[in-house]
Order: sequence, then structure tokens, then C-alpha cells
Amino acid sequence: MVAASGLAPPRLAVPCTRAARGGHRLGFLRSAPVASAPAAAQLRCCASTVDDGVVSAAVPKPRLPRVVGMGSKLIGCGSATPSLSISNDDLSKIVETSDEWIAARTGIRNRRVLSGNETVGKLSVQAAKKALEMAQVNADDVDLVLLCTSTPDDLFGGAAQVLAEVGCTNAFGFDITAACSGFIIGLITATRFIKGGGIQNILVIGADALSPFVDWTDRGTCILFGDAAGAVLVQACSADEDGLLGFCVQSDGNGQKHLHCVSSHAESLLSKTNGVPSLPPKRGTFSTIEMNGKEVFRFAVRCVPQSIEKALEEAGLPASSIDWLLLHQANQRIIDAAASRLDIPSDKVISNLANYGNTSAASIPLALDEAVRAGKVKAGDVIATSGFGAGLTWGSAIVKWG
Repeated sequence: MVAASGLAPPRLAVPCTRAARGGHRLGFLRSAPVASAPAAAQLRCCASTVDDGVVSAAVPKPRLPRVVGMGSKLIGCGSATPSLSISNDDLSKIVETSDEWIAARTGIRNRRVLSGNETVGKLSVQAAKKALEMAQVNADDVDLVLLCTSTPDDLFGGAAQVLAEVGCTNAFGFDITAACSGFIIGLITATRFIKGGGIQNILVIGADALSPFVDWTDRGTCILFGDAAGAVLVQACSADEDGLLGFCVQSDGNGQKHLHCVSSHAESLLSKTNGVPSLPPKRGTFSTIEMNGKEVFRFAVRCVPQSIEKALEEAGLPASSIDWLLLHQANQRIIDAAASRLDIPSDKVISNLANYGNTSAASIPLALDEAVRAGKVKAGDVIATSGFGAGLTWGSAIVKWG
């Protein structure tokens, strides 16, 4: 990976002609605006044209020319949580546990859980709208929506539905599935779209509802998870104002056995009938979350500080330059261990784990939003943030707020 500050200065995207390129691709290629096309030309959407009566969606307004090589800055955030709160005392009525036992081992005292007609999508919409409001950016000025979730309302993805409900009429969107690392990966992905693709405004949403996948009779896991959504608005800026100072992302599939929620119909669809398919196939569903807590803890306290150190090295910054440490809110002991390893005092550590539990991809933007709105995080503050979890995946980013 290359440090953000070491990339080339911004340049305007230009049409690529044979004479101009001399056989080589120059810069970012972008077709001419629709308005400049001949009158007979039609904008095509897949196999249909937008004016043939088949596709009725509005034509996105052209945003040209695109400028590549730009920096990125975080200018708005928002969050949303379900209304139902479940305390440790509530859990002690259904499993053998206590408030003292849970708090001592995890730092968690309450968590929010979906109820009624609440959904991951609805929480995502609420968080996105709040981020846009803070950023003072109109929904139709958003170019891209990244929905970081492992629990979409629709198996095929939820970004398109979310952006439609937010009113992002000119945006494209897709889902990113990386569990508790999802938001960090989405944030880094957003900055790459801006730097390499000339995108201007990107909504990055981290949202998950793990409560439907929890075994509520297992005190080792049901005490940990909650549901929530958080969002940030990432906007293009000049390269010398780049707010992504350094990053590091990694994965190790060998650790999947320590934390997973697998498809429960993992058997082959071919039965023992000489290879003849067993029809109809079993209905698809997922098992509950299974976790080896000790192994996940060891992984996190070892890999998270190393990842942050690598990101700091790329940024060319010492740990002492960090204003805030913001980790995925999984376990207070993990957060404390990472802070100790990096010599970051507790008053510079952002944590809201006690109130919400582990909200997976939502935990970092949720904690960030609360810290910004409380006046703790201010413009220009340097934040070391890291996500880690199932996959196993983990990633860190050194970012500047505002």
C-alpha cells in the first residue's frame, strides 16, 4: 500500500483518443456527458433504454469532469439504534449469568435489539440522513453508497433499497460483507473510489442486527451482541487536505473456525442415490453465531495493535500523535489491552461498549457519532481506528476528522 500523502497531485480526467494516448492509457477514462451526445442517441440501462417505456427511473445528472488523485475527508456522521434495550439483569433471567459477571468480562451492561417493525435497512436510512444533515450535503449529491453489513434485510443486498429511501437519486450502491471489520474496509474503499475514480460524495454505512443469529441460551455469546447502524459522509478534497493518513487491512481464513455463522444446509445437495440430486433442495438458513472466545481474544490483542502500528508507519506518525483511539467495540479488555500496547492513555480512548454491546459493523461509526456530537472529537483531530472480527479479517486506518 502507498501512503495517501505520497500519491500524485490531482489531475483532470480527459477523454482518451488514439492520438493522445499513443497506445498507452492516460489518466481516468470517462465517456462524454449524455447531453453532448447526438439527439438520436439514447442512454442505455442494461438491455433497455431509459426512454423506451421499460425503464422509468430518472436519468442521473452527469458529474463531469471527474478529478482523480483527490484526497478524502470525513465531514458528517450519524447513527441509529433500536428502541428495545436489554440489560444484563434481563439476561440473567434467561441464562445463568449476572450483571457483575458480564461487566467484569466484557464491559457490557446493556445492548439494543430489533423489535416491532425495526429493520437493518430502516436503521441505516436514519443514520445516513443524520450524516447528510451534519455534512450539509443533499441526498441527490451523493454519488456512491456503501452498505457494510453481514445481516441485510435482503440476501441479495440492501444498499440499493437504502439509497432509494434516503433519496440518493444519482447514486450507485453495493454491500460490503466483512462482519466487524466491515466499516473500516468500507471507509478505505470509499477513499479509493474518490482518489482513483473521481467520486465526490460517498455515504459509508455500517449496520448489523446479529440478535436474530444469537443463541439466547448460550451465555458465552448472547451477552455480547446488539443491533445498530452508523454512517459517515466522505467527501473529496484537495490532496494536501487528505484525511486518510494511512491504513492497513489483512485477513486470515484459517481463523474462520474461531468465529462464524455458517449456512445450516452445508450438506451436499447430491444425496446418496448414485449422484441423483435430492429435490427439492433444503431451505436455506443459517446457524447461530459460534465463537471461541479465548482464541478471538488472543487474536485481537495481538493483531489489532500491530495493524495500527503499520497504519501509523504508513502515515509517518508516532503513536503520540493520536488524539483518539477508536476500536471496534467488542470487549473492553481488548480495547484496554490495545491502548496499553500503544501507550495511549484511557482519556483518549472512545468507548460506548457498555451501552450497546458489540454491534459489529455499526460499532465504530456509532461510537464516532456519539463522540462528535458530544464535542469530544473536533475538527482536525487524528483518530486511530481499527475493526476486527469474523473471517478472520482486521484493518486499521489513521484518519483526520473534518
